[in-house]
Amino acid sequence: MKKNDNKEEDEIEMLRETRFISGSTYEGSWNAIDKSGIGRYVTPYKVVLEGEYRNGMLHGCGSMYWPRGQVMDGIWNRGKIDRQKRYTFADGLSYREAEWDYCTFPDRRFYNCIVNGLRPAGKVLKTNDQPTQIIPPFCYDTGAGIFDPDKNCVISYHNCKKVLKIPTTAEIKWIKKNCRRSWSEPTGHQEWLREYWQSGAADFATLPHISSEDETENWWQRLTKFARHATTDVKWIKHNCVRESQLLKR
Repeated sequence: MKKNDNKEEDEIEMLRETRFISGSTYEGSWNAIDKSGIGRYVTPYKVVLEGEYRNGMLHGCGSMYWPRGQVMDGIWNRGKIDRQKRYTFADGLSYREAEWDYCTFPDRRFYNCIVNGLRPAGKVLKTNDQPTQIIPPFCYDTGAGIFDPDKNCVISYHNCKKVLKIPTTAEIKWIKKNCRRSWSEPTGHQEWLREYWQSGAADFATLPHISSEDETENWWQRLTKFARHATTDVKWIKHNCVRESQLLKR
């Protein structure tokens, strides 16, 4: 009986929560040397690593949780992600490596709009995360912070003195090309956006092609170039429709 009691005490000791000097904690099973089996490790930065451990590292099925709510599930090999099964953003949107059609033409809705419905005209969301962050002059919104080209760094939304990251040259190029900026400028006609994919009152198919020299032409100037009604249509309108002057006489 005494041996059995000691064995149970050993098992309880193996599953006890352990706190480290660095501020991290681990709750799970151990072997004689290090973390082994099923466990949950929390780093000093509140990142959680949960799953199967071997020799102190994630090895097998496991998940990583970030403080902001993102989750990555996958198969781990000696502490490194080997096969990513699923990445879920903080708002619940799941990323797929293949055939991921989120926010692509013609459905360019944010996930917030997909879940809660589109906003009325004039209140359309500019970003998925709300409230929309105000961008300082000549800066860019990267989604994780504000990129300041003068300081060449990404700073916190809430503390302009807190530097979050020093982006690489390739990252800076991507930010300037794709991220939301503090100013707006005419973009002109862009074929890849398929601006005239849906026909309406005007005959969009007969719109004149805008050359590269006219790329900076404003959209409101291009609206005047819509194809006119055919002659037969104009005659029918004049013959059948009541004019405003006639209504006033009545």
